[in-house]
Amino acid sequence: MNRTLDLKAIFEALPNLNLILSADPEFIMLAASDARLQATNSTREACIGRSIFEVFGNNPDETAASGAGALRASLERVLETRAPDRMAITKYDIPRPATEGGGFEVRYWSPINVPVLNEQREVTCIIHQTQDVTEQVMGRDAPTRGHSDERFRAALLASGTGTFNWYLQDDSLYVDHALEQIFGLGMERKLDTFERLIELVHPADRSRVRFAFERYGQAQDLTVEFRLARPGEEQWLACKARVFRDASGSLSYVAGACTDISARKRAEEALRVSENRLRQLNETLEARVAAEVSERSRTEQALRQAQKMEAVGQLTGGIAHDFNNLLTGIIGSLDLMQRRFRRGEVADVERYINAAATSAQRASALTQRLLAFSRQQALDLKPVDVNHLVASLEDLLHRTTGENIAVITQLSAGLPPACMDVNQLENAVINLVINARDAMPHGGRITISTANFQLGSEPDPARRGLTEGEYVLLTVSDTGVGMTPDVIERAFEPFFTTKPIGKGTGLGLSMIYGYIKQAKGYIHIESKPESGTRVHLYLPVHHGEASAVEVAQERTLQGTGETILVVEDEPVVRSLVVEVLNDLGYETLEAGEASEALLITESSQRIDLMVSDVGLPGMNGRQLAEIVRQQRPGLKVLFATGYAESFAANDILGPDMAVMAKPFAIDAFAQKVGEMLGS
Repeated sequence: MNRTLDLKAIFEALPNLNLILSADPEFIMLAASDARLQATNSTREACIGRSIFEVFGNNPDETAASGAGALRASLERVLETRAPDRMAITKYDIPRPATEGGGFEVRYWSPINVPVLNEQREVTCIIHQTQDVTEQVMGRDAPTRGHSDERFRAALLASGTGTFNWYLQDDSLYVDHALEQIFGLGMERKLDTFERLIELVHPADRSRVRFAFERYGQAQDLTVEFRLARPGEEQWLACKARVFRDASGSLSYVAGACTDISARKRAEEALRVSENRLRQLNETLEARVAAEVSERSRTEQALRQAQKMEAVGQLTGGIAHDFNNLLTGIIGSLDLMQRRFRRGEVADVERYINAAATSAQRASALTQRLLAFSRQQALDLKPVDVNHLVASLEDLLHRTTGENIAVITQLSAGLPPACMDVNQLENAVINLVINARDAMPHGGRITISTANFQLGSEPDPARRGLTEGEYVLLTVSDTGVGMTPDVIERAFEPFFTTKPIGKGTGLGLSMIYGYIKQAKGYIHIESKPESGTRVHLYLPVHHGEASAVEVAQERTLQGTGETILVVEDEPVVRSLVVEVLNDLGYETLEAGEASEALLITESSQRIDLMVSDVGLPGMNGRQLAEIVRQQRPGLKVLFATGYAESFAANDILGPDMAVMAKPFAIDAFAQKVGEMLGS
């Protein structure tokens, strides 16, 4: 026999007092039983649609009210764990009707908060069920309650534990009798502020205790161990505490406990002493010899570490100097634009925009050089005709070096193509020629030569990093001042330069070193003072046809309504990419992480191209592409990344996949999207 259930009647018939709250930080009251409304002196019109903390706020007459904080903490646990949370009996005063004199009346409640989950195990709402236990707490159970309190105090004293509450609004501190005994306080001393608590801490531990307690500002739980400032044997305490919020969601108070761990600390110290004695007894002649060898090894390692730290110091100092200059140009231009805009002056705004854009582009170039040095730059490796590339640069190099320097090319015929990034190889040649020019202030000769080179299985002692294989050898030599052995040894260090301040960043050779190594090539310097310098680039051979340098189209390709899925965890970047694509005539879909993107790709929604960041939280962009390609074979994927060591070679990219390095120009990005879609 089919019967329609009367859900409202069931809801009203349930025992206890029931509320249904929204599953969000506001905890909006969605429904309330008549019994609940009657017990709290409220009406449905005054409650439904408002936050429970707005309707039932703290009693303003109680500076140490904690009911709202305990309730909020319980509801937040339900959202986090998706499991019911039973609260302890909680004091939560209820507003008294104006007809009965207003104000608040004392109430005690026994609540439980139960989540309601959908098929995806997401919390859709929370049932807040409570029972009014004021009479039991205030009336006939008062003797039992007092007896229980005494047993609780005795248990705390026996375990060496005391509790405290620190109220943040007025910096007041409340400690129980057990904690007063642990701190050794007499009747004449009161521990009522945080500063007085700090005075009782050992001076050597005070900064650590302050740091731990200051973490409440980030709503983080705190754990710290410290000693008490008292003569005689050391007394150690372990403190654990949690931060609670008030009805408005603001940080309200910190509740915690301190436990005496002196016995554990003494046992740990005794164990350490015992272990030290055991090690001393086990020492032998062989161990002492090993110690001498180890000491020598540590000394050598310390020397190497000092050299590394010197390089790191130069790196960080150089980065700070260059980026501060660049940021000054960006921030200063933006500040001036803002001032002009406020005054309604727009005549010179374009000049400041150009200045900020120029500084930003220089910062981008500096970042690319750093990535190249660290071998974490996305390279577009393809077969390159090295002779053709050098020949195409001759006019530029002649103009760069000046009239007193001759640039000569000696290019061997029949070279196989090299597997390199065209743009980075061009930058390398230009940087090496500029370095050679600067090494010849009174003029000279620069020679750029190419040749075949093959290394067999026998390693070359002079080129220890060069592996077996075929290479195209590109050499840039000059007749300049040359280098000392010390300079050659440090030539590839970032920000190391022999040029005067302002004449060079010291990133040129380190950048070349980085991406040559990343492309599995090798770089070698031969030089002597006053005998010129020769820089050899060993470029790995690509067995295939060489490709000519691509020429970018002059116009930006427009879309014709294609749908593009943008997967990017940074909201600002995602909104920028979406806006650019929309302006170009594309339809867009957005996802902040891989799981959101998969929900879209699993649907029947049309998708012509997926633009994805590589460094997504959880599943990265490359893993996402593999799964999506299983769902949608042949879907085109464009990766955009600022850290792409795994994308250094095109053979890692599948068909119809491409990668762009961040930051990228909007026009270049639009051009790449148009090319992939065949617009």
